Amino acid sequence: MMKYYTVDILTPSKIIAKGIPAESLLIPTVRGQINVLENHTHIVTKLSTGVLTVFGGPDYADRNFIVSSGVCKILENKITVLANTAEESTDVNVERAKLSLQNAEEKLKNTEGLSIEEVDEYVQKAERARLRIQLAEFNRR
Repeated sequence: MMKYYTVDILTPSKIIAKGIPAESLLIPTVRGQINVLENHTHIVTKLSTGVLTVFGGPDYADRNFIVSSGVCKILENKITVLANTAEESTDVNVERAKLSLQNAEEKLKNTEGLSIEEVDEYVQKAERARLRIQLAEFNRR
């Protein structure tokens, strides 16, 4: 009998997912992707921008979430993801993501007058937008 994790994905503005069952997960961290399997060690790790995949096993659907920076806590069979931004791949608005990418790339063409922080912010926005577009298109297959 496989023991399931329960996963909560939260942002400062809303609850993205609460109590979803997971047999295993792939989590994007600043040190690379980690694979969380049964009886995983307790950790708190920093998230990077990427795709967090929740594998439901034989009983539940697999779900993909786009997350950007934050922390992930694994304790017992409970996983809590606190991300700056997060959305489920099925909720991605592709048109908005494309506009966001276009806008960020436009700003990055001429960085004169932008602070290092602003440049970094636009690089992250572009990266997030590309990821959202990629995932939304993957979901349509």
